[in-house]
Amino acid sequence: MRKLRRAYQKNQRQNKRFKQRIVSAGVAAVITLGSSASISKAIGPDLPDPHQLSVKCDADADLLANKEETAIGYNVFRADQNRNGILDGVELARYCCEVVKELPVYPPGPLPDNIYKIEHALDGLEQCEVCGQWIHMGGWEIINRKLNLRYPDPNDPMERSFLPDLALHYMEHGSFDCQGSRHKGRVNIPRLLRVLEVRYPYDPNEHQLPVDGNDLDKDLLTDNEELSAGWNLYDADQNANLIPDGPERAGRCAEIIDALPVYEPNTPGIEEPYKINYFQKGIETCHICSALVNMGYWLVVNPKLGLSIQVPDIVCHYMKHGSFSFAGDVHGKGRIDLNLLVNVLGERYKASIDLGPYNLGDFNEDHIVNLLDLADFSNQWLVSTDPNENECYR
Repeated sequence: MRKLRRAYQKNQRQNKRFKQRIVSAGVAAVITLGSSASISKAIGPDLPDPHQLSVKCDADADLLANKEETAIGYNVFRADQNRNGILDGVELARYCCEVVKELPVYPPGPLPDNIYKIEHALDGLEQCEVCGQWIHMGGWEIINRKLNLRYPDPNDPMERSFLPDLALHYMEHGSFDCQGSRHKGRVNIPRLLRVLEVRYPYDPNEHQLPVDGNDLDKDLLTDNEELSAGWNLYDADQNANLIPDGPERAGRCAEIIDALPVYEPNTPGIEEPYKINYFQKGIETCHICSALVNMGYWLVVNPKLGLSIQVPDIVCHYMKHGSFSFAGDVHGKGRIDLNLLVNVLGERYKASIDLGPYNLGDFNEDHIVNLLDLADFSNQWLVSTDPNENECYR
């Protein structure tokens, strides 16, 4: 009996120690997981905002329905076309909210030249069903005089007279859907974009001067420039990254010129493109932002092709802001010879901008047909993007 009792007591002590080790390990695991979660939260992307409500028939889960993406020229199977880590629907909603908030209000004052908003003030509040915030139950009517369009349409199912402040509250959080105690529904995205004259969620600026000539796709490249270079004059965003081709190309050219090595004139043995400094003792003022730049220029040289082009510092200033056109008080108004510039930059330019074309089966557009394309294809298998369908099937 004594041996049995000792064996039992020993077994109980072992079980107790085992339980203590389990508890300690569990606590350590919780602490570790908690620390990992904190670290992950600190260095990883933010968790989705609860205002960002899911959308039916959304093949790429970017919070834009397939038929909406088709209507506004977005890629149904690319959730982040400009590759900035933000879903296309979230980014577009936030951008549109900013544009609406910046619109001039009328009345009072003189009638604005083009796009403006009219306040519809109501005596009351409604509550957001997600965060509980109380929002003015009125909103804004948006007028585009040039296009003779307004938002919303008189037949809009959510609100026939104005864009609710509740909708702007949700758009600020990255969603075109809204749910409140008075308004529930979804913004008519194609109409809102057209009335606001917004196509891509990028930041245009006043340096992006209108081109002097025909520009069929409104990408700030003239038709002659696109025809001469063999580019698509019907597509304003050929690589589908939600940045118009003109501003994107201008910015890339400025980056390439900045990175070129600087040499003295007639330096022997150089084979790659380079630049020569021909700055002068004087300054030039930008007509748009009044920035002061040197009145001289860079001579960009491609020794292999025997080509060169003068690029004034004022032109570099405008290209950094997305424009091949420029306006200064020394060089006046003009536009750089884009086709000559692209030829002088040569392979550096071609490597910096990927506009296709892509081989058949290159679904992820990386110029390689492999198993990654098969995986991309399988993810899209049996996904309907027919804008006339009421339901989607996976």
